[in-house]
Amino acid sequence: MKSHIKVIVIFLSTCFFACEKNVLDKKPLDVIDEELVWTDANLAQLYLNNVYLQIAGGLGRSLDCATEIAEGGHNWHSSQPYNTGEITPANSPYSEAWSHYSVIRNLNEFLSKYDMSQGDETANNQLRGQALFLRAYFYTELINFFGGVPIITTAQALEDDLNVARNTYDECVEFIEEDLTTAAVLLPLEWDGAEVGKATEGAALALKSRLLLYAASPLNNAQNDRAKWQKAADAARAVIDLNTYSLYGDYNKLFLTDNNEEVIFDIQFAYPYRTNDWDYTSNPQGFGGAYGMTRPTQELIDRYEMNSGKSIHENGSEYNAADPYINRDPRFYASILHNGASWRNRTLETFVNGASGPGIYDEYATSNSMTGYYIKKFLNESNPIIYGDNRGNENWILIRYAEILLNYAETQLNLGNDGEARIYMNLVRERVGMPGIPAAEIGDVLRNRYVNERTIELAFEEHHFFDVRRWKTAPELLNVPVHKMMITKGSNGTLSYAIQVMEPRIWRDAFYHLPIPEEEIDKNPNLAQNDGY
Repeated sequence: MKSHIKVIVIFLSTCFFACEKNVLDKKPLDVIDEELVWTDANLAQLYLNNVYLQIAGGLGRSLDCATEIAEGGHNWHSSQPYNTGEITPANSPYSEAWSHYSVIRNLNEFLSKYDMSQGDETANNQLRGQALFLRAYFYTELINFFGGVPIITTAQALEDDLNVARNTYDECVEFIEEDLTTAAVLLPLEWDGAEVGKATEGAALALKSRLLLYAASPLNNAQNDRAKWQKAADAARAVIDLNTYSLYGDYNKLFLTDNNEEVIFDIQFAYPYRTNDWDYTSNPQGFGGAYGMTRPTQELIDRYEMNSGKSIHENGSEYNAADPYINRDPRFYASILHNGASWRNRTLETFVNGASGPGIYDEYATSNSMTGYYIKKFLNESNPIIYGDNRGNENWILIRYAEILLNYAETQLNLGNDGEARIYMNLVRERVGMPGIPAAEIGDVLRNRYVNERTIELAFEEHHFFDVRRWKTAPELLNVPVHKMMITKGSNGTLSYAIQVMEPRIWRDAFYHLPIPEEEIDKNPNLAQNDGY
């Protein structure tokens, strides 16, 4: 199913290494006559395949480390300027998202130049559908990070007027929605064999669900326009009504089983042609020199309910602070590595002076920011941990069906349909064997339960970073210290657990959006900077 990755990488290697043009003039197909690309469906697909390779995601970016549920594990991690309040237009770690415009230019060129009148009509429509989906995907990332951005639909040349002003957020949403609506009509419901991984009708509709949910949320819908929530509900419902996707039965294996029935769109990896580096960067310290990045905080740990469905703070939950990791939501054990967990044929030691805990010598360690936890979600125990020899072969899921079910539940909460929202929340809970949410939970209680459910289910999948912003809960969550679990082992082997402050966090309202990079502002006098920068 991943053989197309091999084809893409071999082809691109030929293209890039054979070319000596100025880097500013590079195109994905430098060594092939450009005109052939616009008249040959196979070459055109390779052109778009290169665009797929530009999609970002994975544990390297770790957006959730810039929230209260995780930290990067090292003071050089890209999330730290957010956590310390040091984001500026000249120091913005995720500002590389602005470079999406170079990819958008390639897509605009494709959409304007590819000859739709020649060859097979179905193949041509599928090519156009992919290009529209990809343009919509990159624009969606831009507006999620920056708010309203310039809408550019032509492949600009140096002689063109490049001083384009920003469009409003709502104008961008309307533009992206139109691209996705058209793409959904042109794209197939599924691809076969080596074509798996390309955009589908379901991917276009699912991305539209996310787009419109964000547009209906408090950050972007100050007046709480009910019509926006209804549009978002209809978009999520359209994915559900395809009857194509379902929840994968085993949450533990969901992220290690490529192209399963829950996956709607993902980044494809295929060893040795394209690999990820999560094994070395994110396995616990003490295992083969791994960095131990993306460390859950106590704030996230405390969100996991007991397997009875009760919060750890709820009367009758039977939570035991002296043995805090028993009888928790099964997603806790699938997602978190904690003291005493079995990992790579060892028992994990995150207590002070334990093999993976604070106090031991490791030249990469920042022991004062250890949380007592490491990530388990996405990691494959059987992959070797060898610096510079990445074997990670697991795809990175960008959109999955559980998100769509939760999107729909959120729209129903905001439309006043608590019963309907509960049904779809319970579908997600039932997959892991968690009890259903009682019918007595309504209103704000149910909303709080939804926030918790979404946070737990989608943790570390680059949703929470945007969720706390669009819900406008960031000021209360990201302007207070985060906590760690400090575990000490007595001489008799008894473990003592103490929750302590790990580090302070700083929030400014400017952080609802990234600053536009300073160099872009300098080049374009019509490009207004985001507020607060």
